[in-house]
Amino acid sequence: MQIHRFAEDFSIPITADGSMFRIAPLTAHDARVWVSVMYLPPGGGIARHEASAHQLLCVVSGEGWVSGGDGRRRSIKVGEAAGWEEGEEHETGSEGGLTAVCIEGEFEVLARSVLRDIVVVDYDPAWPAWYESVRTHVWPAVEDVALRIDHVGSTSVPGLAAKPIIDLDVVVASETEVRPAIERIKSVGYRWLGDLAVEGRQAFMPLEPGTLPHHHLYLVIENNQAHLDHWLLRDLLRFDEEARQRYGDVKREAALAAEGDIDAYGEAKSGLIAELLSRARAEIGVPPAWP
Repeated sequence: MQIHRFAEDFSIPITADGSMFRIAPLTAHDARVWVSVMYLPPGGGIARHEASAHQLLCVVSGEGWVSGGDGRRRSIKVGEAAGWEEGEEHETGSEGGLTAVCIEGEFEVLARSVLRDIVVVDYDPAWPAWYESVRTHVWPAVEDVALRIDHVGSTSVPGLAAKPIIDLDVVVASETEVRPAIERIKSVGYRWLGDLAVEGRQAFMPLEPGTLPHHHLYLVIENNQAHLDHWLLRDLLRFDEEARQRYGDVKREAALAAEGDIDAYGEAKSGLIAELLSRARAEIGVPPAWP
């Protein structure tokens, strides 16, 4: 074993072209992927320049802002990373200072993206067939450990505007089946992502996107909070036209206002979702705060 130092006092100061930061390289630039630690002092920054390779800047302390090809500044904090493609102009700054790990080269990003195109469209009668094609792909792998695969989310509600992405829940009876189900889902071309900060719901992403309709695949225990929220909201929206119209309107407004920020999009919907779920729980005698 070897111990290496990359603390700020072992880093290299960079002040060219208006930049003000220090860099501590961890790997050589002739590697497929190279890694360094960036130290931005209060008021420091990395001047606008083109990325020489695919790049990911991962903030580990402090906070600041980043911009990409569109020049728009977005805030960034601990636990978040900014990604740029080769040749993309970008810039970073911080009022209070930040430290970040920078990864450059050829690599696949598995971390959840919070900036993406958000498009809400009218209900498409083809969506049930999209669900069925994914269900048919996954079910043979899990049929010995799962109860069923549910179509959930907005595409499961006829007449509801939605993002054209199918949501599916692989439903198991108990915690005992969770680990076997994870392994079986992985065996048919998925990467396990963990719960993505939603307790009781395991998430998966296709290893080869594009071979099936765009979808989100989850694993839940029957009627745990994650599963209950999915089917209660679905069923209420299926049978309540007024609620369906309200929710569709909120989704369209949120998609426009969020400007690609998926967290802002979700937050804009959260109030109405909480209202509808409280009502749905009350109708079946479940307390608003599910244990």
